[in-house]
Amino acid sequence: MSFEKDKYILAKCVLNEELCKVTSNYAMFQKKNKFSTDNQVPGIHSVYGDPLMESILLLMQPKIEEYTNKKLIPVCSYYRVYLNGSILDDHIDRPACEISASITLGYNYTNKEGDYIWPLHLYVNGEKKHFRCDVGDALIYKGYELVHGRDLLNAGNDSYHIQLFLHYVDSDGSYTEYKFDKRNCIGINP
Repeated sequence: MSFEKDKYILAKCVLNEELCKVTSNYAMFQKKNKFSTDNQVPGIHSVYGDPLMESILLLMQPKIEEYTNKKLIPVCSYYRVYLNGSILDDHIDRPACEISASITLGYNYTNKEGDYIWPLHLYVNGEKKHFRCDVGDALIYKGYELVHGRDLLNAGNDSYHIQLFLHYVDSDGSYTEYKFDKRNCIGINP
């Protein structure tokens, strides 16, 4: 499998379990204390440019560069705490999200047993492919080129799924003006 040819790669265990636990707890604490939402998935907690997640954006850059075989420029981070009933409509990302890594930080499904993990899907060559990313796994993909989304999370009341999105651009590509998402530096809100 080649990232350049296939436009995606599934990377197992890119974040260790302890860091995922810390960031999951952090996201849930932030949800209770500083709830914010967006228009893409209204009614769920979502945060752009959180300082902890921006730190992970920088931490993960060398690993994402290895998987993509590209020198990258960090753009921004974003995380969501999806709740039961959430849907992420199919979409492509803006140019600033040329290369994206979607990392599962944690989840709790109250009526699912066994190996159920809420999948992310990509459309690759017209085919809808589902990817189940366990805690610490990342789906790295060309977010500006591949249509992607999530079907209904139907895992029971009080269920949640925490996802971190890390966005980069190719340093040799056409979107370098999006360095830090045109902010002065990483870790601040626009």
